[in-house]
Amino acid sequence: MLATARHLYSGGAAAPEPAFNPNYRYLRVVVGSQTVYMVLGYVDKRPEGAVEVWYSNAGEVVRLLDGRLVGTTGLTIDWREVRFSGLPAWADAANASRPRAYQRERDMMPGYRFGIRDDIVQTPIATPQQAVLAGTAAASLRWYEERSVSRPSSASLPPARFGVSLAGGTPRVVYSEQCISNDLCMSFEQWTPSPPAPVAAASAGT
Repeated sequence: MLATARHLYSGGAAAPEPAFNPNYRYLRVVVGSQTVYMVLGYVDKRPEGAVEVWYSNAGEVVRLLDGRLVGTTGLTIDWREVRFSGLPAWADAANASRPRAYQRERDMMPGYRFGIRDDIVQTPIATPQQAVLAGTAAASLRWYEERSVSRPSSASLPPARFGVSLAGGTPRVVYSEQCISNDLCMSFEQWTPSPPAPVAAASAGT
């Protein structure tokens, strides 16, 4: 049913769009010029919030907490565990007039790199011109950029961007651009497949 993230990361040809099942929720993931769709497996309730666990049919896993990447499994580089301190809620960010700061600590594989610390500053930004959104108008979202300073500096990452929808009164990340390393960056978009085209009725007498 799903294209695999393994196929995507190995640099193969673009995978075809899957036959979407309306009973599932999907995540559209773009890396470079290639696209893969992942399906929501379950929601892991944790003290810091609900973590959405997305997977491919080959076993790759992406974990998102309020749109932020908090873990992966099966990629060329994985974040095995992520811990936050002072993490701002998106509802608070929507009302903030100044940049907000928080800390993230992550463990990476391969190489057994544990306890990498990122000091992150979140800033509201104008609507970007080059977001790879496919299902939502960029101008309909409120945008934020998060820049980090890492310890060690060799683990530093490019800035992340988040597109937050305020529809329904509860802020929700529907799009983001995040990097696991300098060499592995991707976008995540909450994806609602288009309804299937109606089947034309057969002509009388056929």
